[in-house]
Amino acid sequence: MIRYICKRLLTLLPVLLGITIFAFLLGVFSAGDPVSAKLSGMEIEAEELEAQKAEMRHELGLDRPLVVQYTDWMGRVLRGDLGQSMIDRQSIGAQFAMRLPVTIRLSLISILLTTVFGIGLGVVMGQYHNRLPDRILRCFCSATMSVPSFWMALLLIALFSEKLHWLHTSGYYGLHSLIMPSLVLALGSIGPTARLTRANYIKQLAQPYVLVARSKGLRENVIMRGHVLKNSLLPVITLLGNHFAGILGGSAIVENIFSLPGIGSYTLTAIQNRDYFVVQAFVLYSGTLYVVITLVIDLLYFLLHPKMHQEAVGT
Repeated sequence: MIRYICKRLLTLLPVLLGITIFAFLLGVFSAGDPVSAKLSGMEIEAEELEAQKAEMRHELGLDRPLVVQYTDWMGRVLRGDLGQSMIDRQSIGAQFAMRLPVTIRLSLISILLTTVFGIGLGVVMGQYHNRLPDRILRCFCSATMSVPSFWMALLLIALFSEKLHWLHTSGYYGLHSLIMPSLVLALGSIGPTARLTRANYIKQLAQPYVLVARSKGLRENVIMRGHVLKNSLLPVITLLGNHFAGILGGSAIVENIFSLPGIGSYTLTAIQNRDYFVVQAFVLYSGTLYVVITLVIDLLYFLLHPKMHQEAVGT
């Protein structure tokens, strides 16, 4: 296991380096000028405005060569310093630390709903293959996959907030404020998860080991749960991992609609203000997050798939 982890970490190092370069260049070459955006509302004469722009660029280090800017930025990142926002001069790391718990709670509730209902519906669809429950659930999955998240959010707000008055329309007032946002995010992923689980479940039912297990007299529940379901879930783990990383990376639309103080809404505001130090930090954060989630998925495959044990020992 340790040998396998070390090999995976060595292969991921160039990826992490590429993410840092991409994050830096994306911020530098993004559209708009953050200095001009910050000074645009001030009533300053043209000559004085240009002088202030030059002074601010020098203060922020934007007038230095790109290589120097990158090494400077990477040095700060390695020390845990993501820099300061260009607009309000607040620490980006502090803002991330303050907003990350909201995004984590939103992600955990959403992934829990997706896992329970996605896998559960997929198993039911697989057991009732091409029968009435399967057809009804397939239509449901297609409908949830087709509805845009912002439209689903508006429907839930109209129902649970405006009509029934059960939940808050927007803002964060505790875990109950995350019910609707989590449901919106989960509904978009329950369909693909259920369909993938169904397809793999049906495929595993046709494998020879199921016939052998039945011929040995194993109970149907043991075969389905211990063998068929376990082997069906391997590809589903990747899908769930990517979904989880996507939400943790910042579900900007949902957080913005429900006015949640999470990572996504913070980054969306930064993009609107041309605050590319925040954009750099977000791209670095989300890219690194995907790499970590990919590593975790690989380790889960290693633990759940016996062949990977043999391949790792062989190498």
